Amino acid sequence: MTQAELATAIPLSQSQVSAIERGDKGTTDGQIRRMDEVLTTDGTLARRWEALNRSGIADWFKDMAELERQASDIWQYHPLLIPGLLQTEDYARTIIRVGRPHDSDAQIEEQVQARIARQRVLSSEHPPWFVVVLDEPWLRRPTGGREIMKAQLEHLVDVSTWRRVLIQVVPAATKLHPGLDGAFQLFTVPDRDSVLYTETRAGGYPLDRPDAVDDYTRVFSELRGASLPEEASRDLLKKIIGDL
Repeated sequence: MTQAELATAIPLSQSQVSAIERGDKGTTDGQIRRMDEVLTTDGTLARRWEALNRSGIADWFKDMAELERQASDIWQYHPLLIPGLLQTEDYARTIIRVGRPHDSDAQIEEQVQARIARQRVLSSEHPPWFVVVLDEPWLRRPTGGREIMKAQLEHLVDVSTWRRVLIQVVPAATKLHPGLDGAFQLFTVPDRDSVLYTETRAGGYPLDRPDAVDDYTRVFSELRGASLPEEASRDLLKKIIGDL
């Protein structure tokens, strides 16, 4: 195909296709998959694109990203952020930019696209059972501005209806909060022990020591007990969207 024919079939402008070919401009998941269809390359471009995007994942985080791909169950609690697997591009871009103020736009975009690429695990043929507990006060903070946060919350409402995703919210009025020690994740991976994962600004720390896993499993159960049920949590998200 000529460059012009490819551009028409995707569709993109010819100047965009030219810039992608030269490496002057990035592409998106949707565009690269459409190129695979048009060029009948059987997913080759998408697989290469995914491999390149994984370069946007910090070295200390790559083990955790691999756990996400292997896990049959992921339980996550975060009191301050929407988890990466549930973030919109604009929200992710805001969070990454705040944490890395000296990075170039290209570096930020590389990390954003790597984060978005990780999310395909939730829409794969065999997605993990993903249970997330969030805190109401943080959901009311207009991170990145009201429009970005509103779009993020609308995305949460949408994803909460997926067949293997469950989102629960701890109400702001909760008096005895079991999650005051901070964020964590628990992974169940076939043919190996469950893994606890905690994270700081400097790095992530996987741990499979049984007593630690059991302790955080108990905490997660208490968090779910303190949270609103699934449907009530979805209704609260819709109310927060209305308030924004």
